[in-house]
Amino acid sequence: MPELPFLLPADDRTLSPHTGYTRAHWEAAADGMLHAALRYATPGQALIDLPGPPSKSGVRSDGLEGFARTFLLAAFRAAGASGKDQHGFLERYTAGIARGTLTPGRGDAESWPVIGHHGAQGQPMVESASVALGLRLTAPWTWEVLPSDAQDRTEEWLRGALRHQPSPNNWYLFPLTVAGFLQSVGRGDAETARAIERGLGLLEGWYQGQGWYSDGDGRSFDHYNGWALHMYPLLHAHLAADGELLDRLGPRLHTFLEGFSLLFDADGAPIHHGRSLTYRFAAGASVALGALTGHTPSPPAPPAASSAERCATSWTAGR
Repeated sequence: MPELPFLLPADDRTLSPHTGYTRAHWEAAADGMLHAALRYATPGQALIDLPGPPSKSGVRSDGLEGFARTFLLAAFRAAGASGKDQHGFLERYTAGIARGTLTPGRGDAESWPVIGHHGAQGQPMVESASVALGLRLTAPWTWEVLPSDAQDRTEEWLRGALRHQPSPNNWYLFPLTVAGFLQSVGRGDAETARAIERGLGLLEGWYQGQGWYSDGDGRSFDHYNGWALHMYPLLHAHLAADGELLDRLGPRLHTFLEGFSLLFDADGAPIHHGRSLTYRFAAGASVALGALTGHTPSPPAPPAASSAERCATSWTAGR
């Protein structure tokens, strides 16, 4: 394995005989990635401009993506530690949210791009889901410390996801995620209710059985199944304590996890399949979701699936 840019704890071959990786390794990997990414944050912390050529969405959208995706990692990390944030990650992201929403749409080095329709400045809609879910997971340490005017600005920016047209696939789960957050902090209304109802209704039509959703109409199957299509709605149901929705969606995840290990090579590499191979990086998320919600073949996770996730973590770290 190549030398890693961060330190990992000693292997534990008793708990994890295949890789030696444990929760402590995942935490160290998360901390290492966050430290690396935050080196590229703008002075106001609102954007993270990672090196490399810009995407077709443009540098401003790319900077928001760098912020939002890593904020979600920081949020999972802190939420899993009951708010303990020894590196001060959340403080930086909270400052970034306040600054990025101050003058959205401006062309300066800190302002977030506004959310548009799919195909016309739509990429920020994707990032809005990560921002909203990150805030929902960490509300006592992020949302609740924002000044009221910053909360209002953040809500207004997020509502752009509810008022513009998503791509006809898993993108409909982004407004659902935004709406779920707004409802969780007492800012729900008819608009948020419609976004949730619409997303869940489409999800029903995409379910094809045996734990698999198509990514939109047709038969588009890939790693989005475990990352987006199971995670966003089921995590929403869990956080909202919606027992009826958990009872409907949870068994589907349970079924998916029964064959989950078949999606990995012996060295932990997720299969080379689907339109967005980048999401192989998140392929193991469904195992953690099953453990969190209790919808997993054998607590805290089926041995084959758990081993596959550890192997995938090891494989990803080595890349």
